Amino acid sequence: MRVSHEYRRGGALAYLAAYDVHHARFLGRCEPTTGIVPFMNLVTQVMTSEPYASAKRVFWIVDNGSSHGGEAAKTAWPRRFPTPSWSTPRSTPPGPTR
Repeated sequence: MRVSHEYRRGGALAYLAAYDVHHARFLGRCEPTTGIVPFMNLVTQVMTSEPYASAKRVFWIVDNGSSHGGEAAKTAWPRRFPTPSWSTPRSTPPGPTR
């Protein structure tokens, strides 16, 4: 058996999802790949549907993925949707300082 260190998606789709904690439901979509464009497609899907479209504030908690943690996302998001704010929590708490 040959083993390769190279990763190939092989046609797998990426599933992006948002979870509404108040209504206990997922809003999701399949995309051919990940990145800022597919992530913004999810944000658009959520933020243009009710009750999010008319909400005063919408909070998003995202991981530190490059599709939404980079400068491009931080500038694109507020321009298109002024009401959401997002938080990127640390995956592990900081260690003790010496």
